[in-house]
Amino acid sequence: MQFSSALRSGIVILLCAILLPAGLLADHIVGGEFHYECLGFKNNDPSTGIMRYRITINMYRDCIGEGALFDGNDPRQTPDVRSADGHISIYLGNEYYNPTRSINLSRFDPVPINLGNPCLVVNEPICQEIGIYTFVEELPVSEQTYTFVYQRCCRNESIRNLLNPRQIGATYFIQLTPEAQQRCNTSPAFNIDPPIAICINEEFRIDLGATDADGDSLVYKFCDPKLGGGTDNGGRNGPATETPFDDIVPIRESPYPYASVPWVRPRYDVANQLGVGSTLNIDRVTGELSGVPSFPGTHVLGVCVEEWSRGPNPILLSETKREFQLNVSRCGNTVDADLLETEIDEQGRFFIRQCGPGPNTIFNESTLVSSITSYDWEMIGPGGELLTGTSRDFQTNINEIGVYEGIMMLNRESFADNCKDTAVFLLGVFPDLTADFSASEVVCEPKPIEFVNGSSTAGGQRITAYDWDFGDNTDPSARPDPTHQYRIPGDFRARLEITDENGCQDDVEQNVEYFPAPRTIILEPQDVFGCVPYTNLFINRSTPIDDNYIFEWQFGDGGSSSERDPTHLYGASGLYDVYLSITSPLGCSVDTTFRQLVDVRDSPTADFYFTPEQPSNIFPDVDIIDRSVNAASHRYFITDGGEALFTSPGPDFTYRLRDTSLLSVTQVVTHPSGCLDTLTKDIRMYLQNTFNAPNAFTPNGDGLNDSWQPKGIFAGATDYLLRIWNRWGEKIYETDDFEGTWDGTHDGTASPAGGYLWDVSFTNAEGEPESFKGGVVLIR
Repeated sequence: MQFSSALRSGIVILLCAILLPAGLLADHIVGGEFHYECLGFKNNDPSTGIMRYRITINMYRDCIGEGALFDGNDPRQTPDVRSADGHISIYLGNEYYNPTRSINLSRFDPVPINLGNPCLVVNEPICQEIGIYTFVEELPVSEQTYTFVYQRCCRNESIRNLLNPRQIGATYFIQLTPEAQQRCNTSPAFNIDPPIAICINEEFRIDLGATDADGDSLVYKFCDPKLGGGTDNGGRNGPATETPFDDIVPIRESPYPYASVPWVRPRYDVANQLGVGSTLNIDRVTGELSGVPSFPGTHVLGVCVEEWSRGPNPILLSETKREFQLNVSRCGNTVDADLLETEIDEQGRFFIRQCGPGPNTIFNESTLVSSITSYDWEMIGPGGELLTGTSRDFQTNINEIGVYEGIMMLNRESFADNCKDTAVFLLGVFPDLTADFSASEVVCEPKPIEFVNGSSTAGGQRITAYDWDFGDNTDPSARPDPTHQYRIPGDFRARLEITDENGCQDDVEQNVEYFPAPRTIILEPQDVFGCVPYTNLFINRSTPIDDNYIFEWQFGDGGSSSERDPTHLYGASGLYDVYLSITSPLGCSVDTTFRQLVDVRDSPTADFYFTPEQPSNIFPDVDIIDRSVNAASHRYFITDGGEALFTSPGPDFTYRLRDTSLLSVTQVVTHPSGCLDTLTKDIRMYLQNTFNAPNAFTPNGDGLNDSWQPKGIFAGATDYLLRIWNRWGEKIYETDDFEGTWDGTHDGTASPAGGYLWDVSFTNAEGEPESFKGGVVLIR
């Protein structure tokens, strides 16, 4: 069976995704670089021929999701999530100098997002960390090159500029040349972390410059990322592979030189690492990375910095390669020019109205403030004078009436067009206007208040609108000189706002005092009559009044009050005149006497009693006897829990209780005046128990008096106990059954004739203990 190359490639990718152990795949490592620093000869003794170097490895890790940790004892590891052993290989020429140099993570930090454009914000989740490994290595000075190398497989499958990224790994390395050894050279170190995100179709500029401790000359260029590692897992969890270099985590790293990554051609290559159609440049002198990306997604980039000695015959001392993963993301712009305007005209200009010449501030509402580095204001003032400013808000002082055009520019000198924005505005300076009014005074008579407009304009312009707010939550008025009737008293804050033909506005507020006396005193209608003792609530309906007024009440029985709505208790019958005086806070008074306003009548007194007071099951009939006073008629209601059982016209009657339920007996009595009184009492039937016992019996089988049993009424009784003893004190019978009988036997044998003693105890229906003792004669 034949497969196309594309199909074979897809099958390989699928098998790798299924078979590779996820814990070993290094797709979380997305970039890296080496740096070395010469520390001098061992023990500062050149005769040793051994040079000491501090080696630093910067490793970059994708921290989106739950990727693997950094190699070499990441402090975040747990028993369930372990970091892989960290190691590199050191070569001298093409031979191993140290095939498995262990490395441990020194520290890790988040990599900041540097979009290379101050006015953009990324809209997608981006996260990378830098892991730093540092160790000191002692190396004999040699005529050959040392190579420090780290290799892992595989790469992030989302990378779009490399072929089959899931199947290929990475190599990060640096070489220590003989010339660098002889000079005790230190390699250049990049100044900042690499960018991890830039914005699609947006210009960026990022400084990828490095610093060289020896002051050597640096040259920047693009270079190919390198391959490394393999997709086998032999030598770790399976049979050994053909070489120790093909594992996901190689047993030993392979020697220099290293193959370049396979680009997705023709769109991508070393000169077009963001794709043909994008622009990507690096300044050979400064290391500034710039361009405009056109294709979204994840890309791998390689940047190299060459270190050359200075002088007439420069020598290449080192090349530091930085490989990093860069996300081209969709972003949002953060700069928007905006002013606090009166309105926006048809041409989109901000129109700002200034009412009255003189100092003025145009307020800037542009966003995002953190992305704005400069403000530039330009406006043509009176006589063509150019007015400028560089503050966020623009201060003017124009004393000539007119309309003046200007512009406000954000980030005027920015390299990125998206960082720039402008706002064109018109400042209209118009004549001033002054709102004013007066109000008529109200003292005693509750008349409407007349408001008189006194507003004026400086330039003779016409006032086109009036807006009155009278301060009492009523509808406003648009009349120039309105009249307003306040419904309640008070100190009101009245407000007038005026608008002229230029759209300028002004407003003024004044206190308006309104505390007249009521024209008429009005009370809430009273009840037809009341019954002694009678409590009456007087509700004052006079208007306008509130609690600031003084009230004087005389109730006709010697009682008085100063409350607005008082309550008064009448203790005797009669017809009472009521007097009320009302005085306003301004001293205006009105009073009225209401003749025979309150009618208070005599009342009966309901009362009755029961006989017997505690009716029982033996005597269940109870007499209800009237003891009311001044009653002309009577009526009784007997209820059980609200349920009506019986009614009677009274005044006296007899009622038979049926059970022990608690009943309510209510008496309603009526006075000849029509006043009523009621009284309710509770009654119930009490259970009584009786007891008696025969003094002899004849158990001879003739059917007459053959057994002995106490008799009585035991309804409701409990805890019954009957015992019988013979003359020698021996208990011969016992029962707890109220119906229990003794047949004259003991243990199945007839007891002899003679006298016997008995005792009985029980708890009666009222819960009280009772006991009885006696004797009985057994006759045979």
